[in-house]
Amino acid sequence: MATQNLLLAALIHLVKFQSTHCEKARERALMMFDALSELQETNAELEELCSQANILLAS
Repeated sequence: MATQNLLLAALIHLVKFQSTHCEKARERALMMFDALSELQETNAELEELCSQANILLAS
């Protein structure tokens, strides 16, 4: 359940950042995707999603 909550929060902040260019939303999305990538219960697809999101948000 924690994974789903983090993923939902990360995606909400990502969408908010993309639509408003709000720096705080970008920071929060990065933080959520980082937390997701550090979870022990992640799979390869989720790790790839986090990696791609971090690349997108870092640029």
